[in-house]
Amino acid sequence: MKNLKFKPLNYLFLVAAFFLLATTMVAPSLTVLGVSAVVAFVGGTAVSFMPNLKGSLGAIQVEIWQNHIEEEIFKQNDFLRLSHNADDNVISSKVVHIPQSGGSGNVVKNRTSLPAAIRKRTDTDVVYLLDEYTTDPVVIPHADTKELSYDKRASVLGEDVNKLTESVAENTLYNWLSGGAYGSYSAHALPVAHQLLTTGSTVDAALVGVPGATGNRKGASRADLQRMRSFFIKQNRWFEGQMYGLLDPEMEAQLFPANDIVTATYMSNVTEQERREGVMYKAHGFKLMTRSSVVGVNTDNSIKAPGETSNATDDAASLFWYKESVEYAFGGVVAFEQLGAPTMYGDVYSFLARSGGRARRADYKGVAILKQAKTA
Repeated sequence: MKNLKFKPLNYLFLVAAFFLLATTMVAPSLTVLGVSAVVAFVGGTAVSFMPNLKGSLGAIQVEIWQNHIEEEIFKQNDFLRLSHNADDNVISSKVVHIPQSGGSGNVVKNRTSLPAAIRKRTDTDVVYLLDEYTTDPVVIPHADTKELSYDKRASVLGEDVNKLTESVAENTLYNWLSGGAYGSYSAHALPVAHQLLTTGSTVDAALVGVPGATGNRKGASRADLQRMRSFFIKQNRWFEGQMYGLLDPEMEAQLFPANDIVTATYMSNVTEQERREGVMYKAHGFKLMTRSSVVGVNTDNSIKAPGETSNATDDAASLFWYKESVEYAFGGVVAFEQLGAPTMYGDVYSFLARSGGRARRADYKGVAILKQAKTA
């Protein structure tokens, strides 16, 4: 049985609250005050028998945080949705199947040999697993929820959300260009033929966006964008309005210098809807965005994995793609909480997200990078 005790100050507060609420609907009077006093007594007594709500009200709103994380993943990384949406192909939130066409048959002009041979198209598929991203559990000590002048819980969890979204984005970029073996499927990687080199003016390695890089590199030029356009056209993977590029900051500055009238023209070509998608420039048919980093490339032309140690010989690269040549699958977000964890003397929280992606064709048609060229 709870130890119930009448608290005059709490009761007077409830009376005042109910009275003020009532006067928003009827004129103030002694009758209204009396009714407020009765409601406050009855309501306060009923609440006193209810379970302690303080702990439950202090909990995070799990669904709100899950929706917030999903929104942040796409808001901070707009490029993820500028791809084929494979959410409907996710099986049990873990596996994605991509059908691969067996190709078309021959076309014969003025066929004379009959009956024509009948062919059967043999399709294959590409399978990959969604990656699971989890944050380290974090404890908010009980004292911090009582004594700090700011909401430490929101601050701590906000930082974890930012880290989670960054990890999802970086790994998706890597998965679009490279992937490991799975079951009977062998490892795959972007062919060297899809790695175009920059041809601009020489720049110092310290300015190419690769930590610890030494030597010099060639910067990006607008002629490189034209070469990239020609590359996709020759692959029959050029579709107006569906071609995208993700530039690293250094290449963006080289391609679109400030106070340049051509830069202003490329920016003015962007519609309001495209700006909301993260597009900053439209040039040579590409809708171009920028990001703090895109991908790094090793000297053997392999794509650097997120978190892989940097080398002095690494090169930075920007990504270009036809929208339907890459895909992204989102498997959802789960927020975990343990209020009043007895061994931690506080509240414990963590998050989990599942997502994945890759090039939709095994030959990587419709995907290419613009890689910094080393100078002699």
